[in-house]
Amino acid sequence: MAVRLEFLTQDPEEIALATRYWAMDEDGVYLEKVSELVPFREITQSGLIAKHARTFCQAFDENQACNKCEGPILVTSRTDAKKQFQRSEAPCEACSGALRQEELERRRAAEIELQKQLTSRIDYMRTVSISYADLTDDQRFILLAIDALITPRLAHSTFTEGSCEALAPWEGTSYLTRLFRAGVIWDDPEAARSGTYYLHDGKLQAITSSLQFFLPPDELLGRGAEALETVTERQFTDPEVMTNLWLDYAVGDVLRYLLDQCRVYNHDLDYEDIEKIKATIRFGLHTYSVSQLWFVMWKVVRDAASLANREYYNRQKAAATIPNKIRKQIEWADKQGGIDRCWDRPEHHIAGSVGMAFLTLFEIDEFTGGKQALAKFAQLSAKASTEEVQGVASNFMQGALSRNVSLWAMEQFAGLIRAGFDTNGALDELVRLNPETFSVAIS
Repeated sequence: MAVRLEFLTQDPEEIALATRYWAMDEDGVYLEKVSELVPFREITQSGLIAKHARTFCQAFDENQACNKCEGPILVTSRTDAKKQFQRSEAPCEACSGALRQEELERRRAAEIELQKQLTSRIDYMRTVSISYADLTDDQRFILLAIDALITPRLAHSTFTEGSCEALAPWEGTSYLTRLFRAGVIWDDPEAARSGTYYLHDGKLQAITSSLQFFLPPDELLGRGAEALETVTERQFTDPEVMTNLWLDYAVGDVLRYLLDQCRVYNHDLDYEDIEKIKATIRFGLHTYSVSQLWFVMWKVVRDAASLANREYYNRQKAAATIPNKIRKQIEWADKQGGIDRCWDRPEHHIAGSVGMAFLTLFEIDEFTGGKQALAKFAQLSAKASTEEVQGVASNFMQGALSRNVSLWAMEQFAGLIRAGFDTNGALDELVRLNPETFSVAIS
């Protein structure tokens, strides 16, 4: 018999029944039909025999080897037994119990380690601070847009990724991600719901959509509305980062329109196609407005839809032509003197809080030409230079007046101008040559 029996009873009749139930010949064929085993005491239905037999007998199939300990596998009915030797897919009952216990202990250890790392992160978050004065222009601009969207939570409380979806028409939460990766925005484990944090390879990880974010206090001013005002009210002076931020936003604005049109006509664009299109759009935005490029997107998608209906074409092949068609349309417009049509923003297509901030602070939107928009940011450099020179000049005059050498200082300044120095260069040269006289300027 390939099935080994272990009896849980001393009742001769029950032992006999179990033996008859499992009895088989050398070929693994059962000697008696189950229907021949009834009636047995109060049991009259053959379908209940196996269930009853399990209460006083355990059967181990020696034709099945446990994949862990190689011992026989416990079977509960005739159909479970095998006629030929094989390794079981599942471990035996004893090994399964041991594996369950190991998994339970592993989970307990992981939970202890998770709580340990969470406690450490919570303690750190209670002390973390940043320098608002060191924030870059694009970081401050994004904070301003977030504040407009969720005020007053940015200054006083926490907020989620979902709160920032309306920052931009396309991938609005990516602006929050920028700040998070740069260490401007942090996560608050204490405010997050259970299950947000977990361990992966022993390291603390989190489900981003469940995180609770917050703006840390300034290292000097602390946290609150007044401290936040120092971020949002300071003048923007970096043309490069603001230009790039505008182009990032405007590319997303155009791409959102394109993808909406592609959904209408059932065109699927893969990742590489989208990356090519983004580069082309960014190039076009140096000359054209967002609304003009919306027209280009509309035209190209319509052309692709028409192409898909031609013989030997399909939607996939037609969609693959879209990146090059966009590039050709912009090249054609450059040669022909521009794009003479523009589209209005669709009703369901928001400008987002970032877009509204650009309109408020720089008076640019989807209708502003590319050259005009970039010129707005180029002016930041000239403005910053003027303010810097004014600061140096003010310190220079204070130093001269305080030491009663204003006439001499002006004569020296005029001489340097005649020698070819510009205003800022002449002031710097005077301070360098006479540091004690103009100590205010270098304090």
